[in-house]
Amino acid sequence: MILSTFAIIFSGPSETPQPSYTYKDISFRLTARGWESTIQGQPVTLRYGPQELETLSSQFSFSSATFLLSLQKIYLSTLPNEPFQEAARELYAQNTFLPSLSLACLEDVAGCESLPLKTCQDATAAAGVVVFRVQEPEQITVKETCVTLQAPTATRLTQMSDTLLYTLYGVFP
Repeated sequence: MILSTFAIIFSGPSETPQPSYTYKDISFRLTARGWESTIQGQPVTLRYGPQELETLSSQFSFSSATFLLSLQKIYLSTLPNEPFQEAARELYAQNTFLPSLSLACLEDVAGCESLPLKTCQDATAAAGVVVFRVQEPEQITVKETCVTLQAPTATRLTQMSDTLLYTLYGVFP
């Protein structure tokens, strides 16, 4: 017992390996911040790994939203009382990969005084809108240069946001 104590002292605590896996020739490893990888030369950290989101990616067609990459600006729009922050943060963190991102509101309500109002009707060829809604039914809608991500919970909305990003990075078809 004394020898094992000395062994721990001199060798340090044993480290448990972080979970990792390879998905479509891309290595992912779990860290305290989420699933990290390098995709298309870009460091990427998302809350969910692609294995967790395969079903979601096949359930909805996120590929119709790849036009987002060709825009000059994207407005992330919602209502201030909806728990969309994590889902929006996932997109916002990819600011070196995506066009310029700005927060916006869907309606002129308390909490939106300093933000522009942007709905799908305001989307243009240069400035798209991504709408986040926490409500039923779960769906992704693409209309011209507007994408609406709608889910019953904030967790599911974040999963949809990550699936959209994996699609934009080319991980999902």
